[in-house]
Amino acid sequence: QIPLPALLESLAPLGKRDAIPPHLATEVIRAALAGTPYPLSLLQRALERTRAEIGKTDWSDMQRRDARASLIKAVLNRRKRSLPSLTQSYKEVTDTMDPNNKDTGYLLGRLMAVIERMQQVALRNVNASVVDRFFSGASATPLAVFPRLMKNLRHHPRKAKDETQTSSTAGWLEGQVDDITSSIKSFPTHLDLVQQGLFVLGYHHQRHWLWSKKEDREALETQQSSVSNS
Repeated sequence: QIPLPALLESLAPLGKRDAIPPHLATEVIRAALAGTPYPLSLLQRALERTRAEIGKTDWSDMQRRDARASLIKAVLNRRKRSLPSLTQSYKEVTDTMDPNNKDTGYLLGRLMAVIERMQQVALRNVNASVVDRFFSGASATPLAVFPRLMKNLRHHPRKAKDETQTSSTAGWLEGQVDDITSSIKSFPTHLDLVQQGLFVLGYHHQRHWLWSKKEDREALETQQSSVSNS
């Protein structure tokens, strides 16, 4: 559980408490106490701060990223439970990576994380990563970004497979790309706020999963497989 002050601080630049919009803090606390849907302005703010800080890797940056993911999940899940008449249907978000979630935004976020990891494996450290350059556009206007990313992606496995140390990882990541894209019919022109939130969560979940230990990934896959078959 992340304390409420830390959740709110994740919405401010560098986590500065005095930069939290007062009206937003009031609305969040009111909704939390009343059990009503969180305002979409909370989702909007979390998305803005996610894009602004996406490439930062200090410990405090990662803590704020986790907090924002928790807020986005809370907004989406509470809206789904409280407003069943919503014209748009989406799957309730789990705490960890969900391979059974076929929402377009969630799948595209997962794909972004795999593309990022493939670049890291093939090129090591780069001045501006694919996420630094393309995350904002990919999460809002996928059709304008992903065809280029997929074209460039073909070059990375070739380079990684030339080295014994990275060959097997590159092949495994190619399998991840194939698995995700098999459920994506086409790249949409635009993602609305809800799907943008799902994009961030798909990226967040997949990234954590990619960097977890092999045995932890296998345990999660077994658990999710049993859920999908039940």
